Amino acid sequence: MKRFLYITLILSLAAVPLRGQDLPAAHSAARDTLWRPLCDCGCHNHPVNSYSGLNSLRARLANPAWDGKASRIPDIGTGMRIEDGKILPLRRESSSSSATPPETSLAGLAEVSETPRDPYILEVERGEAPVGVPTFVFFRLAGTYITDFPQMLSVNSAADLAVARNFRVRITGAADSATGSPDRNASIALARAEHVASLMKKRGVPEERIEVLSEGGTALYEPVSANRNCRIELFMQ
Repeated sequence: MKRFLYITLILSLAAVPLRGQDLPAAHSAARDTLWRPLCDCGCHNHPVNSYSGLNSLRARLANPAWDGKASRIPDIGTGMRIEDGKILPLRRESSSSSATPPETSLAGLAEVSETPRDPYILEVERGEAPVGVPTFVFFRLAGTYITDFPQMLSVNSAADLAVARNFRVRITGAADSATGSPDRNASIALARAEHVASLMKKRGVPEERIEVLSEGGTALYEPVSANRNCRIELFMQ
């Protein structure tokens, strides 16, 4: 047992010089390939990839048009440049403050101004067409009672938008022609439009920005009850 311990101790002591001889060589090889003495700022050591073949491969992948032969290309398509087999940030030349800006062509401005525009947009800007789609509010038979209270959300939203954008409001009342006489339907339709107008005034819409109309009895929609409505339209002018 003692002989075994002596042999183990002797072998361990003999291995120390051998291992010490291998370390400098290994460290030197790693330093030559992965490290350089100082970073660009000169403050400390740090790992740096110095394998030019890998850099060249990256450059060719980033810029397929490059043949891989030139030692330098201005841009590899990623805001970087390759120089002497190394990928570096692309240098941006500062523009001279004394550079004269290019003259603006009047013909070019005319071409831009003459670009055709959507006819509907032009009609909206001139106040000939409403902004977006109309808002409908529906009523019970022969009266100015709105069918359900949640429809007030539509009236309030239209009023708030009209106030915010200073839109002109057109309110057109209607009644179903299946019931009542033409005179009666015309009266009911006007009363419905005036009722909605009063609600929008309470939300802050100026009276002079509201137009009230009556279509009388109509048969435009199915079912018949859908013709008991007021149509709210918003205009820019």
